[in-house]
Amino acid sequence: MKTLMCKKNRRSNVPVVVFLTCFLIIPCHVLAGIPGDGSDDPLHKPAYIENREDIVDVQAPFRSFSFHPVSPMTKSIDVVELLEQVDEPLIRGYLENITAFGPRLSGTEACEQAGRYLYETFDEMGLTVRYHNYTSSTVSGSNIEATLYGSNSTNIFIICAHYDSVVVGPGADDDGSGVAAVLAAAEIMRNYEFYHTIRFVCFSGEEQGLVGSRSYAQDSYNNNDSIIAVLNADMIGFAPTDPDGIRGKIFSNDPSEWIVTYTQVISQLYADFIDIQLTPMGESWGSDHYSFWQYGYDAVFYHEFNFNDYYHSANDTIENMNINYSTRFSRLILATLAELALEPRPVLLIGSILGGLGITAQVSNIGDVDAYDVHATLLVTGGVFGFINISSTSQTESLKLDERLQVKVIPFRFGPIRISVTATSSNAENVTKHATGFLIGPFVRNIVITP
Repeated sequence: MKTLMCKKNRRSNVPVVVFLTCFLIIPCHVLAGIPGDGSDDPLHKPAYIENREDIVDVQAPFRSFSFHPVSPMTKSIDVVELLEQVDEPLIRGYLENITAFGPRLSGTEACEQAGRYLYETFDEMGLTVRYHNYTSSTVSGSNIEATLYGSNSTNIFIICAHYDSVVVGPGADDDGSGVAAVLAAAEIMRNYEFYHTIRFVCFSGEEQGLVGSRSYAQDSYNNNDSIIAVLNADMIGFAPTDPDGIRGKIFSNDPSEWIVTYTQVISQLYADFIDIQLTPMGESWGSDHYSFWQYGYDAVFYHEFNFNDYYHSANDTIENMNINYSTRFSRLILATLAELALEPRPVLLIGSILGGLGITAQVSNIGDVDAYDVHATLLVTGGVFGFINISSTSQTESLKLDERLQVKVIPFRFGPIRISVTATSSNAENVTKHATGFLIGPFVRNIVITP
């Protein structure tokens, strides 16, 4: 039976395989410590842990990494190609596989069998797989880690979920939905080469107090693993109404807010495939991301907007999920992970366009690496009778991080003008900025940025 389940999602006859990419969770506004959205969700307490104080407190020295992605801008891989491979049959198939084991309480045979299924599935994908075993005073178990090594980097990005459940339910949404997202991402991303290393991790021991993820984060810290970002998916499949289906929540601490911003940009960049607006909710201790915070790693927690009515019950089933919503949420996390793991690239930014004696503009590099063969062109047109058409170009062989390239034009006419600044590079996306102004002789006034 397990062999059949393992093969349910296999489509080996297709050249490019079409699979993509809580410890108990409390209502999100309660976890974040901020007012809710007006819903009447009751306070859901953990099944085995009564409150935050019952979690093991870890005091780890502050970690600091220089790597800090600024802006998603795909060059080497078409992320749309990845997103097109994430469909509802893929997500449903993995959900059926993981829930087929029934309730997966950590330490039970069902949980061990589910872990074995995950290991074998990752192994069949050709990834480097290992069991990460842990033992605590409350439970012993295994986390399942699969690694897709980067082409030229030791930096690590993690997508994770927990595969254990409470004793009374099959855990379709909590957290089969997150596991399905992890498996889909692994199945699709394994066919591509990424600059940075990606780990696909499924934890157990979450429902007993984040036991598995805490052990994993501790070992990563002791090994000095360069984990840049952790994307934790826990309960991303419940959306009973149409408005719920286009909203989601994301939790972060202060150091991890950059991942929130990054994910929000991704949701807009690939809106046609995702159509989910994320609401930042602040901090939460209710899922495995919290273990990474304790050891100084940046991490976020993705969660459905409307808390599941069937949470920790026998009715947490696939039938009570919104598979379309879970699929789009999985795409969001996959796209974020893919963009983060791509090769570092420069990002050109056109700053303010200034008037006065002539017009001045500056181009800077806010990306991760140097930009090469950079040209900044300033074009001015218009004036009375449209007689003005003047341009100037500045160039440099290399524009380093935070360096600036200035370009200036001094026209001499009268009347309203149109201004266009364009920056190009051999290894960065071209950018353009437009403005209007008013010219009086060589002096430019009333500059306004336009779309």
